[in-house]
Amino acid sequence: MPGKVKSKIKRNPQKTRGNLLASGVELFSARGYDGVAVDEIVGKAKVNKRMLYHYFGSKDGLYVEVLRVVFVELEELEMGVLGEDVPTAQAIRNILERYLAFLESHPEFVNLLLWENLNRGRFLDAHPNLLTKSPVVKELQTVVARAVERGEMKQSVDARHLLVLLYSACFMYHSNRYTLAHTVGLDGSRPAVLRTGLKLAQDVLLYGLLAR
Repeated sequence: MPGKVKSKIKRNPQKTRGNLLASGVELFSARGYDGVAVDEIVGKAKVNKRMLYHYFGSKDGLYVEVLRVVFVELEELEMGVLGEDVPTAQAIRNILERYLAFLESHPEFVNLLLWENLNRGRFLDAHPNLLTKSPVVKELQTVVARAVERGEMKQSVDARHLLVLLYSACFMYHSNRYTLAHTVGLDGSRPAVLRTGLKLAQDVLLYGLLAR
């Protein structure tokens, strides 16, 4: 009597890991680290619980990887824009425009950043090199130095403060979308509102930074 042939289950480690990561991004961004249980993550990812521990070691490990992945996307955008060989005025317009577009298409990034600040950066304190902005700051300082040398900027500025200024000019439209709609009547979900805010931010920054 011929022996039974055992069925082989095809495993796809990359897909399994990706499903866990996607579930972590969605759940952590919606409810924060403390509001999500491991059972919810694996249930949403439709995988066995041991797979989470296999690929990430723990719930903490998955959360840290979620932070790393979403912040890497922003850093890639920043380095790409700052690396463009364009006049300084255009560079500033470009990075503001792309910041606003990134935040619009990545609501999970906005939420995760808000949660991490609400929790006083406890995971970032435990992993101090996780979200370093050193490469971006260095590239922006190069842009500033080049602009001063060309006579395009009035004076050199601290690239760290400039980065915060550029970023915050866009972030409020997304982080405070619902309260802005009630307090000042600006609905950040409307493209026309975002375009108007972007144009004003570009003009104000250019007027303050660039040599006339």
